[in-house]
Amino acid sequence: MGDRLNVRQIAQGRWRSILSALGMDERALSGKHCACPVCGGKDRFRFDDKEGRGTYYCPSCKPGDGVQLAMAFTGLSFRDVAAEIERIAGTVRPTATRSERTDEDKLAALRRAFRESMPIERDDEACRYLAGRDLALYDLPENVRLHPGMAYRDDGKVLSTFPTMLATVTSPAGKAVSLHRTYIQDGRKAPVSAPKKLMQGLPIAGAAIRLTPVSLTLGIAEGIETALAAAELFEVPTWSCISTSGIESFEPPAGVEHVIVFADNDANFAGQAAGYRTAHRLALRGIEVEVIVPPEPGDWLDHLSGTPQRPTKNTEGNSPT
Repeated sequence: MGDRLNVRQIAQGRWRSILSALGMDERALSGKHCACPVCGGKDRFRFDDKEGRGTYYCPSCKPGDGVQLAMAFTGLSFRDVAAEIERIAGTVRPTATRSERTDEDKLAALRRAFRESMPIERDDEACRYLAGRDLALYDLPENVRLHPGMAYRDDGKVLSTFPTMLATVTSPAGKAVSLHRTYIQDGRKAPVSAPKKLMQGLPIAGAAIRLTPVSLTLGIAEGIETALAAAELFEVPTWSCISTSGIESFEPPAGVEHVIVFADNDANFAGQAAGYRTAHRLALRGIEVEVIVPPEPGDWLDHLSGTPQRPTKNTEGNSPT
């Protein structure tokens, strides 16, 4: 235990440089969600380096610190990776660590953004954006709104300000835990590297963007637009789980007896795999589950945009092909 503690003390605040020297891609150490350098999971990994300890999170690999990440990435034993860490740590300077925001601070920022927003109205930026995605503009819930202008940051720097479609992310217990942002310009996604982002909030595992009230039969999909498209195509109340990891962690609230997973038809089978893993997990708990995949590559929004007639649930089947 002494040796383990010692190597962690030596590496404190130096993990970005150490992991980079071990061969890890700089993009994986940016603090943004990206492909996991260990398991390769798409958009799942985040290196947050809390308190300079090299901490990270991946739903497949589970959370850990810098030593665990170095061992998993290199495949070396603790003894061998510790020797490498000590060697590298002696040649690099520690980096300043950012203090962690408190939950109350995060929630205060969420409340402020929500207060500054307004319901979506005909011909506003959010309405034009959704119409441009071929989505029928039936009544949207109060928790999907338009903010007149939110700062877009990259690497901590404000690059510009854009109108932003906000959507409340709600836990299975019904508590608001985050806000999803879609930055918009001229009725389209803003021309930035990541036009869709989550605000910092409480943990979102199991949560969803509730686009309808709770119902006995409930659909789930990844993005907001995909969920709205599935609801229009199949006339099933559908919520957005934001991503494949959101699909996999989704927890139906009380009152839901039948879940339909409107999975993406991905070339790498990520969407299909997430859908069937979720179906398996929920079926073991006695919940009736279906997985419905578009017949062509893409998601249900792509299918809506390219299909003149509404399919029925039976014609789509449950096959991932």
